[in-house]
Amino acid sequence: MARHDPTELAKAAYAAYGGATGGKNYRGEPMPAWDDLGTQIQTAWEVAAEATARMVLGLTRRADGQSERKGAAR
Repeated sequence: MARHDPTELAKAAYAAYGGATGGKNYRGEPMPAWDDLGTQIQTAWEVAAEATARMVLGLTRRADGQSERKGAAR
């Protein structure tokens, strides 16, 4: 898999979410800027973006932590 910066993926996903909601969060309040989210929320976006990228690329994690493509020979 090509290396993708999880933070850049997360920022893109966060911006897309804001674009789809008119810049509002799930409560209908204005979304904070990325830098104002705090580490825990930024990390959550990074984990979600990375999981989505893996799904789109057809990658899974083996028990030993190595990547493999779905359907690939072991």
